[in-house]
Amino acid sequence: GCIPMPGDPFYKIADVSAHALNSPDLSSIEKEFLKVPSNETARANLKEITSRPHVAGTEGDFQTAVYVREQLTKYGIPQVQLEAVPASLAYPVSRSLDLKDDSGSLVYSADLSEPILPEDRTSDTWWRNHTFGGYSPSGSVEAEMVYANFGLPEDFDTLAKMNVSVEGKIVITRYGGCFRGLKAMNAQQRGAIGVLIYSDPEQDGFNQGKVFPEGPWRPKESVQRGSMQFLSLCAGDPGRPYLSGGSEPVCGFNSTQLIPEIPVLPISWGDALPLLESLKGPSAPENFQGSINMTYRVGPSTGRRAALVIQNRFETTPIWNVIAKIPGEMDSRPVVIGNHRDAWVYGAADPNSGTAQMLEVARGFGSLVKKGWKPKRSIYICSWDGEEYGLLGSTAWGELQREMLSTAIAYLNVDTGMSGTKFTAGATPSLGAALAGVLQAVIDPNTGVPLSELWDGSLNTLGSGSDYTVFLDHLGIPSIDMRFSPQSGAPYGTYHSIYDSFDWMQRTTDPEFKYHEAMAQVWGLLCLRLADSEILPFNHTLQANAMKSYVHDLEHAAKDAGVSINLQELDEVVEEFEKAAAKVLDEGSAEVNDLNDRLAFTERRFLAEEGLPGRKWFKHVLQAPGLYKGYGSDVFPGVMQAIREKNVDMATKQLDVSVKRVAAAAAYLSG
Repeated sequence: GCIPMPGDPFYKIADVSAHALNSPDLSSIEKEFLKVPSNETARANLKEITSRPHVAGTEGDFQTAVYVREQLTKYGIPQVQLEAVPASLAYPVSRSLDLKDDSGSLVYSADLSEPILPEDRTSDTWWRNHTFGGYSPSGSVEAEMVYANFGLPEDFDTLAKMNVSVEGKIVITRYGGCFRGLKAMNAQQRGAIGVLIYSDPEQDGFNQGKVFPEGPWRPKESVQRGSMQFLSLCAGDPGRPYLSGGSEPVCGFNSTQLIPEIPVLPISWGDALPLLESLKGPSAPENFQGSINMTYRVGPSTGRRAALVIQNRFETTPIWNVIAKIPGEMDSRPVVIGNHRDAWVYGAADPNSGTAQMLEVARGFGSLVKKGWKPKRSIYICSWDGEEYGLLGSTAWGELQREMLSTAIAYLNVDTGMSGTKFTAGATPSLGAALAGVLQAVIDPNTGVPLSELWDGSLNTLGSGSDYTVFLDHLGIPSIDMRFSPQSGAPYGTYHSIYDSFDWMQRTTDPEFKYHEAMAQVWGLLCLRLADSEILPFNHTLQANAMKSYVHDLEHAAKDAGVSINLQELDEVVEEFEKAAAKVLDEGSAEVNDLNDRLAFTERRFLAEEGLPGRKWFKHVLQAPGLYKGYGSDVFPGVMQAIREKNVDMATKQLDVSVKRVAAAAAYLSG
């Protein structure tokens, strides 16, 4: 699963309460549904799913797939299938990390182990001694070290200005700022021979509050595992064994270009400390300083060398999506909801809080089906596999079901459904009004007020990092990603560690599982509004307002980069889109099916057939993962990339593509 990056672009709905009040009253079906989700059932399902490690492609993963299939069938969902997909995966065999002096004598040997905690009953597991980076190649490297902050391009630029070279070095970076695989990509491009990524307490440790088991934050020895794939180049399986041509035809890259060539290892800050202390050279800039009580230096570690040895095993093996369906009166306009099931060990928050919530949604829908309900539009309920390695299961399904999905209405994603108490969402802006209406009908467990009164209306721009990616960025299906996350905005403390466990959830985060119940109500109700409404609840005026803010973002970026571009034409077509959006809201007399298709399928007009520059799989011209950010998003990404690269010719071409796509969307929406 993914943690959205702070500082990402977002669109803020100015009048949440007005949209909430304008939304329809609850129907009798919706009222029936809302009675079903229960904190107790969610708790029981989460406890079962997190009782064993279930890393993608392992026996534990298969057992959770069977469990989810059995529960969905038991709850009364009419069609439930377990679908195996061949996948390229990698698993840890062994690794070591030593610090040596000039004579080759051992100074320090890193523990590379997450300790057993008596308060965390599942913490004694093989995986605690096998922390690793997914898709890191095997390798043995020895070199001086350099500290590169978050491993962003601008961090490496800062080092270059300080005359600190990373060529031939092992680079230490900390988590945060961008997707971990892109830290490896950025370091590799600059000649590094190995990468260590540690969790600084500033981001998710003692700087945020008490650490586990006393509180929810990351302890000193805890490690954030994760995929090292170059996610912003192409999502999904880097090898695509389910496609006869592999990944090159759809991605424009072969599998070796989508994963690192140098060894990469995630470590705890406890293990990073002696390495950081061995760094010489000038004090690091202010924004490089973390929360460990020391002066962070950039290096190099003159007189000290790190020796990193990694052995990982690569194999093609099945993973298992569970696909359930409630056939509707109109089978050709489905609504799809999804959550991934595989975890980086137990995954109580990421992703299985969302799995438990999805099972509650299914239980609610099943009880309606048993009473004779049939939705107007078909509903798919999907339990994805292989998400943690790079969105493998959902992307495979999206690519293989392209035909059926060409008329899907929306995709509703919940990944880490519960890791705090603040409701946050990233979405296609046209879904914002429907979301506000749904939030008005669900009560926040802690305060007793409707969630619509606590939500500030911010809709994060979706980049990548969870299973909506194929639906939105590749297929142009309106999408939303929802979660309850920490109030501080920090990533939660046990993310991708063995301590993301049932005991962590019950002890520190959602002790009564009331937020699991609330999310199931929000998710199910939003799905019902899309599956059952006579006229689909899309509001394209919000999309138009968001696009205006995106144009402002482009202006600022161009000004900051000193690139001169003319945005007049883009301004004009955005205004055309705004007029079309206003007109469609007033279309009382239109033929309903035609109106609904225009409301739902306008999003697809934002796809550029040839894809974004240098990464053709990503086709959406309004948003995409930032090329060097991964989880993080860029608006008008083709233009934004050209501005960052100060490439005026490319900026002009990409502006032209964006203008054409927005104009096509406006024309289609107005009918």
